[in-house]
Amino acid sequence: MKKTFFCCIVFCSFVIHSAAAAEYVDGRIRLLINEQTGRFSLYFMADVAREEYLPFFSNQDPLTSFLTLMVNNRSFRMGESSFFTTRLGGTPQNPALVFESPFLTLTQDFSFIKTGSSSLSNGVRITITITNRGEQPVEAGVRFLIDTELGENDPPHFITNLGEINGETLIDRYSADRYWVSKNSRLALMGSVEGENLTRPDSIHFANWKRLNDAPWKIPHVPGRNFNLPPFSTDDSAVCYYYEPALIPPGSSRSISLMLSSEDENGFARNATLPDNLSILIQESINTDRDRNNSIRNDLITLRNLAARLDSYIASGDVSDDELAAIELLISRIKSKYGIP
Repeated sequence: MKKTFFCCIVFCSFVIHSAAAAEYVDGRIRLLINEQTGRFSLYFMADVAREEYLPFFSNQDPLTSFLTLMVNNRSFRMGESSFFTTRLGGTPQNPALVFESPFLTLTQDFSFIKTGSSSLSNGVRITITITNRGEQPVEAGVRFLIDTELGENDPPHFITNLGEINGETLIDRYSADRYWVSKNSRLALMGSVEGENLTRPDSIHFANWKRLNDAPWKIPHVPGRNFNLPPFSTDDSAVCYYYEPALIPPGSSRSISLMLSSEDENGFARNATLPDNLSILIQESINTDRDRNNSIRNDLITLRNLAARLDSYIASGDVSDDELAAIELLISRIKSKYGIP
């Protein structure tokens, strides 16, 4: 079977600015950055036809997920400390939050990524860089608290490659865990523990959110403790990354990278898998015509998913006559729609 090449419509990430936030969209990921609060929110397009985005972590209050910087045994919560100013940086393709003091700069860079079998962006790489602009060396580290809620109503709260997590758990730098997943029936969030060009944290603490939130840095690990904190919260779990303080000489920087994506525990894009029946792709294309505002974007997603499906057929050498007919019909519809001979 010959692989058919298409004339593709190229989309770039776009950014919409408002008084308080900036919105960046790439593939199936929507990123909101609020430079006033120093926080960000992350969403995944779970329903392409309706362009429905679901939040990866707590959407009720984006302030509940944040960075803490520890400098010479003193902690600063980014976005709240008066010692640091906050501004938007980077580019529309690679946005950033920049926190600046007279002697230190912390930059939180975001880059859109494709993981597993996804043909479109389905996650972000977050790179945190601490730059010492002063004249004296400093000991600096960061923690990153993520207020998850996907697994709270339908346990397990978390999954790693080693098993389920339903109570307080600490992953240290020597453990064999490679990732963690929090999911419900519609969405799965995967966080990196290790990976190529990623920084393995010194520890990751799964615990009650309020316990982690109220501490300036670490809390005592109580193995197997539940995610309750009466009377404040019930089954309120969270994930906290720790990168312990390390020496940063004057004029030098320290960078840390981690990844958040829609992958499931098998390492494939849970919400970016291709339909088993190509007639579903055809129907999506027909339905897309009813919504002109989203038509081009959805057609691009359909074409890229089809291209990935063709790659799988070429690799396996196994394709039925019905599937070939469905491919030809889909290509014919889209070529006709855009006047491609």
